[in-house]
Amino acid sequence: MSILQLLRKPAQDRLPRVLRAMETLIMNEQVKHTERDRELDYEYDHIREAVKYAKSLALKRKIDPDIAGTVAAVQNIASIVTGRNEDHADAGYYPAKEFLKTLDCFSAKEIEQIAVAVRNHSRKSEKDAPLDELAKDADIYARYCQGHEFSRPHDLARLSRLRIELEF
Repeated sequence: MSILQLLRKPAQDRLPRVLRAMETLIMNEQVKHTERDRELDYEYDHIREAVKYAKSLALKRKIDPDIAGTVAAVQNIASIVTGRNEDHADAGYYPAKEFLKTLDCFSAKEIEQIAVAVRNHSRKSEKDAPLDELAKDADIYARYCQGHEFSRPHDLARLSRLRIELEF
């Protein structure tokens, strides 16, 4: 990114831009799909919760909070645009990249890192890069706060570690 691009697009404006664009995407999708695996209200609430925890975790883990919040905001983009939850993480890689390109505020490297974290966020039993792990953790903690019950041992272990890390 050039100096002129940096001056025109302050980093602190990126996450609000992402959140506004996701809200617009959700509002536009309400008309397209009448049958969905999850209601769009759930998706909107999930974004808000996941972004909140992603930013907190980012500060503790020394990861850029804008990048972390963006991953949390777009991690379910495939579910939003298709209405289907199955394989939404893998299916979200390309839509996340295209969506972020349209915002014109992330470098190609950042877009790739975010898209990979979107693709990997459902692989909760595997260990991946720090941004991917943050995406998994923000997702699971947001789902916990939304009343989801977990039974898989790796989900319970992740949730237990998060409760300690977040001091809740």
